[in-house]
Amino acid sequence: MAIDISGISYFLPIFGFLFVFVIVYALLAKTKLLGDSQLINLIISFIVAIIFSTMASVEEYIETVTPWFVVLVIVLFFILIIIGLSQQKISDIMKP
Repeated sequence: MAIDISGISYFLPIFGFLFVFVIVYALLAKTKLLGDSQLINLIISFIVAIIFSTMASVEEYIETVTPWFVVLVIVLFFILIIIGLSQQKISDIMKP
């Protein structure tokens, strides 16, 4: 029996907004481009996410790229697990 996941298309704009918001906030926080203020980083990332979600062509692009990004993260995680388990010393894996 097949699972009907067509209802998830209703939430795609929300997922696109959250994806852009998190990525922009992470980039701003990591690079400290606008300083150390978290409030400014939140406001700027919120504005950029709103701009991305209101433009139809950009929203369509984000909806296309987001699943592939998730697949990439999962594949990289499994590759790192395989590399870590192939090491002979467990202390090399357990380093912080």
